[in-house]
Amino acid sequence: MSAEGHPPPGGGSPGGAAVNPYRRLRSQMVQVLLAFGLLPLVAMGVAGFVANRDGVETRTRNVLEAMIKNRRVTVEFFLEETMRQLALIATALPVSELGKAEVLAGLRDAARREHSAIVDLGLIAEDGRHLAYVGPYKLGGVNYSGEAWFQQVMLRGRSESNVFLGFRRFPHMVMAVKKREGGRDWILRATIDTDILSALVREGGLESGADVFILNRLGEYQTRYSDEHRLMERADLGPIPLHSGVRVLEQRRGGKNEFVATAWLKGDAWVLVARQEVPGGAMLLFAHPIVIVVFLLGLLSIPALSVLIARHRLRQIRSLEEERGALYEQVTQSQKMAAIGRLAAGVAHEINNPLAVILAQVGVLADLIEDGDFSDPAALKERVKKIQAQVERGRKVTHRLLGFSRRVGPELEPVNVIAALDETVSFVEKEVEAQQIRVVRDYGDDVPIIRSSLSQMQQVFLNLINNAVDAMGAGGKVRLSARRTDNPAGVEVQIQDSGPGIAEKDLARIFEPFFSTKSEGKPHSGLGLSICQEISRHLGARISVRSRLGEGTIFTLWFPLEPEPS
Repeated sequence: MSAEGHPPPGGGSPGGAAVNPYRRLRSQMVQVLLAFGLLPLVAMGVAGFVANRDGVETRTRNVLEAMIKNRRVTVEFFLEETMRQLALIATALPVSELGKAEVLAGLRDAARREHSAIVDLGLIAEDGRHLAYVGPYKLGGVNYSGEAWFQQVMLRGRSESNVFLGFRRFPHMVMAVKKREGGRDWILRATIDTDILSALVREGGLESGADVFILNRLGEYQTRYSDEHRLMERADLGPIPLHSGVRVLEQRRGGKNEFVATAWLKGDAWVLVARQEVPGGAMLLFAHPIVIVVFLLGLLSIPALSVLIARHRLRQIRSLEEERGALYEQVTQSQKMAAIGRLAAGVAHEINNPLAVILAQVGVLADLIEDGDFSDPAALKERVKKIQAQVERGRKVTHRLLGFSRRVGPELEPVNVIAALDETVSFVEKEVEAQQIRVVRDYGDDVPIIRSSLSQMQQVFLNLINNAVDAMGAGGKVRLSARRTDNPAGVEVQIQDSGPGIAEKDLARIFEPFFSTKSEGKPHSGLGLSICQEISRHLGARISVRSRLGEGTIFTLWFPLEPEPS
């Protein structure tokens, strides 16, 4: 069987046409436009967010590192300057003067006027006894020989203690220097104001919002980073190993990530720590408000533009569909007229036979009337009946031809598929007989009546049967079958020929417009099968083909009991 044509876009689904295909198409177009519009926007937003996050985190690390370097220099200078000041006092005056309370008071006041952190001063003998003291506490006569800082200063000549309670029962730190005079050792001790040291350390984190403080080797706070903070508490950072320079790590605390920068001070007794929370999503999002505004405008405008574009394109598609439908209707009608021309010889034969019978009977009646022989009324009536029968025969032929030739329309009516198939075969009956083609009918007993368009259905049948006749030539066989189907409910019609078959490479193209497997010598438009599938789509039906070279071709049509509205 030859092959022509392919269905236009939007073919029906099995069992019936899709409900409102334009709505589905618009939804698909909107989804595609949204995907192509939003995905790059979101991708750029995510990429920008990641880049911004990395940049902010890098800047935060750099700020912490620079800040802690600066604070380390400042704290070490503060401690060294305080120790130098204390050593200068011890060197400048003899023990006899340092043992006088009024001299110590003058030295302390002078130091405080220079913004020193010294709170009190005391002179201590080598046995640990407090010989002289000036300050806010009652420490006269206290013996420090058992204190760790005392033993350290006696051994090393100087001491910078951790923050401890001591005899004051109040957190404080001590600085002390040893003075050798008169063959004996003397110690000049000073209490350092931890609030001043805390403020000096905390000042580094004011701009960045970091918590800056000092820990001893046991991990205890030596300075405070807030008013609610208490000295000598154990920090929740864990042990900090000795290291050179500045180290910046990221860790999780309290469900949040934070950067922790550390640097050990000179002598490795204290470690300077700066801790700052890793910038969160909200901070990163609002770091560049203009970018956020542009991103939000994109999120709002892309869906609206997608809907507008989809509607505009859908209107264009509908207009093209309407034009295409009108064109197909014209082509279908033209092809039907061409089929009628092809059937003209058979129709002429169908009409000529009854006319010849009528002419013969009228001649006999004329002779009887002329002779005046009315002796046999029964014979006259019989001849009149023959005339009436032949007139009815001619009327049916012309009625069938006129019914087939009327324009294809959307009118639905009850259709007997088997009767429609047989009537279509009768259109080509003379051509089939002339080529000695055998028509085999294989109809089921329970084929139901369906609602469809008889003329459109016969147009499809006629195209397929004509293709079969053209493909086979003389002496072939056409098998027609009709069966009821239950899942889905409808009627299945098969038109099978014994022709040469269709090459596998052509099967995928046989429904394309203007494609044909007919030889060049045979007239064809290349639209026959395209029109068949277009009509099938409008009827809610489907059409398929199976063919192999040398084994013939089978076209299968499935019609629903009633087409769904499209």
